[in-house]
Amino acid sequence: MRPKVIMHAQTSLDGRIRGFDDTGIYYAVAARFNEDMALVGSETMYTAAAECPPETEKDFVKPLADPDDRRTLCVVPDSRGRLSNLHVFRDSQYCRDVIVLVSASTPESHLEYLRARDYDFIVAGEDRVNLEKALEILYESYGCQTIRTDSGGALTSALLQRGLVDEISLVISPCLVGTDAPHLFRSLSLPRRMELELKDNEVVDGHLCLIYRVL
Repeated sequence: MRPKVIMHAQTSLDGRIRGFDDTGIYYAVAARFNEDMALVGSETMYTAAAECPPETEKDFVKPLADPDDRRTLCVVPDSRGRLSNLHVFRDSQYCRDVIVLVSASTPESHLEYLRARDYDFIVAGEDRVNLEKALEILYESYGCQTIRTDSGGALTSALLQRGLVDEISLVISPCLVGTDAPHLFRSLSLPRRMELELKDNEVVDGHLCLIYRVL
């Protein structure tokens, strides 16, 4: 068994994931899903906190569990072990702690980095993270029922290609961006057409919000 996976993304009308105004609608729509965890792409985390503050003593201690804390748990695949800015997310307004997905090839030095700061990590896969296995562990060991993606094109394409997405939520911004910004599905390769069923649609502040069920 694995969690329900909701792929959530905001794009321009021409399918670009950057270049539109940040109105906060992405997280406003995401808040409706009541997910247990958010699956964040390593590239998203790597670039989001490129200039991060230095660690302090509290960053080496796992936050105390607070049943009233409504922030989600963030899960990030990082088989290469390149994320050293996790403390920025551990104490952010959107995330209460981070679980890292690694593989058998992840450098031991990075595993020591995670242990020293008391981050939970899951070893799944040999060379790269086995997403299927990792999702099963999140379901069985952490009780995760629903997980939402918060990522650019690479992770979401990998999930779609492996048949691991149950619903697709798109917030389409009323603008055209052009080729200077990356496309949401730039690396998607499917063996056959993927059929979708429209589950919900509405207009919110000029943005078209669509939810499709993957058949």
